Amino acid sequence: MKRSLSGPGRWTRGVLLPALIAVIMAAGTVAAAGPASAAADPKAGDACTTADLGKRYPFVKSATTTPTITHFKTFFVTAGTTGTQTITLETATTITVEVGTTTQILASFNIATLGRVESFVNRTVKKITSSTDKETTTITWNFLAPGYYGLFKGTRKVTGEYGSLNCTRVDKGGGVYATEWAERPGGTYTTYSVMEEGAIRCEDVVPANSLMRLAQIQLGCDGAPAKAREQQRATPSEPAGEQAGEQAGEQAGEQAGRVVAPFAAPPGFTCEPGYYRIGTPDRLLNWWNEDGTDEIRLRGWSSSSRSQWSLCQGPVSNGLPEYVLITRYSGKCLTLHSAETLSEGGRLMEGGCLTVDDRQRFYLYRDVPGSNLVGIQVKSSGYMAGQTRIADAESVRQYSMGMADGTGTYLLEKIA
Repeated sequence: MKRSLSGPGRWTRGVLLPALIAVIMAAGTVAAAGPASAAADPKAGDACTTADLGKRYPFVKSATTTPTITHFKTFFVTAGTTGTQTITLETATTITVEVGTTTQILASFNIATLGRVESFVNRTVKKITSSTDKETTTITWNFLAPGYYGLFKGTRKVTGEYGSLNCTRVDKGGGVYATEWAERPGGTYTTYSVMEEGAIRCEDVVPANSLMRLAQIQLGCDGAPAKAREQQRATPSEPAGEQAGEQAGEQAGEQAGRVVAPFAAPPGFTCEPGYYRIGTPDRLLNWWNEDGTDEIRLRGWSSSSRSQWSLCQGPVSNGLPEYVLITRYSGKCLTLHSAETLSEGGRLMEGGCLTVDDRQRFYLYRDVPGSNLVGIQVKSSGYMAGQTRIADAESVRQYSMGMADGTGTYLLEKIA
């Protein structure tokens, strides 16, 4: 982009005056009392219904906005080199959009989280998989006066915490229960606003805590060190080697014999007597162990052991007990597909019960006493169980925000 400044605060084509004047917001932190998101969003403590048991919503707890220089280049203009120049910048800082531990913004929960961040800070932010090192790094600028310039691109990095809301039974005291939206674990997020670019000199007067002031410091103004020759690349939150090591460790653990014997609960879990069926509230379709695929699908009820489950309760984590579900037919555990752990629509299957594996651990969100309706959440991903439609042979899957139409609410009914 070719731009220059012809007067205080006004951009025109053609000339760059010595002083660049702009108003850029200083870094700041917004607490949870900031602007509300969409009016329809639930809040912790709000009433919910049985149709909400299988749903999940994000909310923003805090946000910090920090002006950040992402690309920079020092450039000396002599008397004979004024005019239009195209300069390639170097990467100074890399900002990558991230929600929780993933930089792949594909699931609706992650997109919704960043949408609520945008509303919270009242500023446009990236809501897709993105990184500033993918931004264009060249600037075309018209220099009128000789001098030592710092050319920069930058943005406002936005970081903070988010939480998750689930509908569940709440004890109101005195034997009274209600279903309410309750806060559940969330995580941290990082995103950034629109990119800005400019050129700056030490003699220019600019606002404190602005991108231009940061560029002056980078340029070496006020006796600060000149920009380092070697640009420090941003370090990922989890180095690829470390991540690969963890995955290799998981695989090695499985190969080392962490699978418990069929029909046996993992250590720390105790199975309730008898069996349950899991199905649609109208009792027409139930979770069924599909022969030949390992998938769990909806099928019409029968007395077959394929549709019978042991419910095994384990330790409390994040404020709720963990559960393992073991199919009576094969003695294997309900498991999120290993290749689809963060996939929207990842399949739930049967797999050998493992001593430690959060893909086989589930949280149950229950209706008031006397009702057998539940929502089922995968511990590893936080996603809710559901299916694309209520129909025979439909696979049971996970969805980051559950099913908007309420079809992620299931009947967990004791049958024997």
